[in-house]
Amino acid sequence: MSIRLAGFDMAWRPERNGSGFAVGQLDGDTLVLESVRVAQNTIAQWTQVIAQESLFGIAIDAPLIIHNPFGQRPCEAELNKVFRSAKAGCHPSNLSLYPDAASVTLGIKLLQQGFTHLAQDQKFMLECYPHPSMVRLFDWSERLLYKRGSVELRKQGQVKLADAIVSLEQASLVFHIPESKAQCLQHDFIMSLRGHAVKQNEDALDALICLYIAALFATGAEGYTFGETDTGYVWVPMNGAGNRAQFDSSV
Repeated sequence: MSIRLAGFDMAWRPERNGSGFAVGQLDGDTLVLESVRVAQNTIAQWTQVIAQESLFGIAIDAPLIIHNPFGQRPCEAELNKVFRSAKAGCHPSNLSLYPDAASVTLGIKLLQQGFTHLAQDQKFMLECYPHPSMVRLFDWSERLLYKRGSVELRKQGQVKLADAIVSLEQASLVFHIPESKAQCLQHDFIMSLRGHAVKQNEDALDALICLYIAALFATGAEGYTFGETDTGYVWVPMNGAGNRAQFDSSV
């Protein structure tokens, strides 16, 4: 079976801030990256992009279902109990904070395109969260620090994440990234970044992780669904990727 998948690291305000979007072809147990980009688009534009890619599935790092007026969604509270010690918990999502969340609008539009939440053997979408997923995939004791701190610390964290992503070439589910698509993973490129380009590369790396999560789900990898589709959910792979190389997540 050969299918097209995407990973979407969606910004809270995608029309103002960059979102990472990665597309790959899954053939058997090999995922090949086709493209990765970071762009500012409206929800209507992103919906069109997704439609044009003829995808079988997409994993999205953003809350797709929000019904609770205050506090955390049940899935966030459940996930935080498991991953708080690894510093990989979720921030709260609710209608008070996000009364018109762009991600919820996107989820509704994807339903209209024929995607189904957590579907098996048909077009699917799923909400994912890279931090706990990476803790599981790479057997890390806690999340990688590549989003906060000084610019130099963030870039050092990106280098470690890039090495971990490259290691998936040796995983049981192979993630092959052609050299022509690998700039965002190159050490020299990452360490040369300045200003907003640091955040853009972070978004690209997150999109690659989301894409790999989509491939794991599509191949029936063991995972756990925190929450439910009526109140909100997050799907997290529960086993390591089986890659031979391991990386220290501390920075």
